[in-house]
Amino acid sequence: MIRLVWLALAALSLQAQHSVFWERKQNTFHLKLEAGPEMEVEFVTPSTFRVRRGLAGPARRPIAASVLQVDVSATPAGARFETDALILHVSRHEGLLAVRLPSSIGLYSETAASVHGGGSLLELAAHPGEEFFGLGARPQAVAGARGLALKTETPFFVSTRGYALWMGTPGAFEFDMAKSKSGSVRIAGSGMERLEYYFAFGPSLKEIWEERLKVDGPIPDPAPRDLEMIPGPRLPRGASRLPAFDQTGQDLLCGEARALVHASLSGILMPAFDLARYRGAELDVFRRAANLGALAPIFQDSQPLAFEGSKADIVAGTRAFRKRLNYFLLAYADEARARGYPILHPMFHQYPHDIEAREHTDSFLLGDELLVAPVCDGAPQKRVYLPLGIWTNWDTGKEEKGRRAVTVDTPAGGVIVFVKNGSILPLGGVSESDPMQLHYYPKSGGEFFLYEPGAIDYSQAHAGPAADIYRLEMESKVDRDYEWVVHNMDQPKSVEQVEGGPFRQTQADGPAGPGQWRYDAANRAVHVGIHAPARSDIIVNLRF
Repeated sequence: MIRLVWLALAALSLQAQHSVFWERKQNTFHLKLEAGPEMEVEFVTPSTFRVRRGLAGPARRPIAASVLQVDVSATPAGARFETDALILHVSRHEGLLAVRLPSSIGLYSETAASVHGGGSLLELAAHPGEEFFGLGARPQAVAGARGLALKTETPFFVSTRGYALWMGTPGAFEFDMAKSKSGSVRIAGSGMERLEYYFAFGPSLKEIWEERLKVDGPIPDPAPRDLEMIPGPRLPRGASRLPAFDQTGQDLLCGEARALVHASLSGILMPAFDLARYRGAELDVFRRAANLGALAPIFQDSQPLAFEGSKADIVAGTRAFRKRLNYFLLAYADEARARGYPILHPMFHQYPHDIEAREHTDSFLLGDELLVAPVCDGAPQKRVYLPLGIWTNWDTGKEEKGRRAVTVDTPAGGVIVFVKNGSILPLGGVSESDPMQLHYYPKSGGEFFLYEPGAIDYSQAHAGPAADIYRLEMESKVDRDYEWVVHNMDQPKSVEQVEGGPFRQTQADGPAGPGQWRYDAANRAVHVGIHAPARSDIIVNLRF
């Protein structure tokens, strides 16, 4: 009899241990913990969730429009939440989280979490070999944040384990990224009554940006309609100024060049480079700053006062070049709005599995096509790491194989630029009357979706080899003249438009007019001019 009573009490104890301590409303689970404040876990997608510890303040509206499939069950230690993408464990006592994949690979685990006296604390494990990127536009040369202690107004970081974490509570945060304790990340906040943060699993950085967009929503319309050099302090929506650094001249330029990369790794879609900070710099530093600014996502002169002499000439040149880049940049501004990708692509964004590439803050990709390596210190040469692919030096036309570092002479403008093989790069004409140029770098096939703000649509350029010809196709949504410029190419035997007949070869300098082509032997470039009516599809074949 005593044994039966004991077994019954043990069964009741086990049942109590596994009892439900949560309530579900749509995708939000409200948990009552044994110790610590109440908390909520809201699933935004199967890969992303929000955690809210301490329920002071207004409740945020649900983000997901429909109820997600989340299987939840009690465990001896707490609760288990499972989606198609993640398995999340929440401890019953303090509400500590551990996240793993369905394959049982661990991603994330908390060791402490609390809200107390207007502050908060979150501690999590820093696994061996794990690196962290982000935490704002900062001037450090080192790419990763592990081993650093930082105060930041951009409390966002991404882990090489494939997840990102960012804070959802306004306030000041200090991040100790395994500096004080090698195996632990410590996030301390002040001036808040709750601890709120988001966790998103990618695993790639591109997928993380897409997950974050589902939380924050797209940049509100209107999207930028031009990204030429901006006079004055006003910036387009989604743009953010680099913070003020306690540096001047060359040191400031090097710090801001690196800060552009760190800003983009922190999810800042359009970091702005302000030329006004270099008004008093020496001429050579000013020239390098202006040329870097022309290749930044946003180029601004917040104090548009008249320049004089050589500085006026430099600004005029960079303004003109920036204007030519406008349609290229607009395509990526629209991608930032629609997909949440920063315009500036750090190496880690584009080449996440190339460990060497992700360590560089001294170069970046502008969009997918251009690799930009500022020579901020004015050295006559620079070692530039080229990721996988074949790359063409913009200034010299020399091709280089990737997955290695090359030594490059510094051009007069102080910024080294490479174009990736397979790219189509749209550039406005040198003058208003010139056609838009479509620079194609063979031999891989390429495409470019050209955002047309007036038509709210995309013109599409395609190019690539097909048997013994090269095929150039332009599906234009607007009426426009174009000039194809095909680089690193031998002279073709003939150029002809499909359903339009042969083009006439010309020896004249300048842009090739519609129905004409010319060969630039010095630069091994074929120039082909076309006129594309709105909603037309113009196909041209180069025969060899």
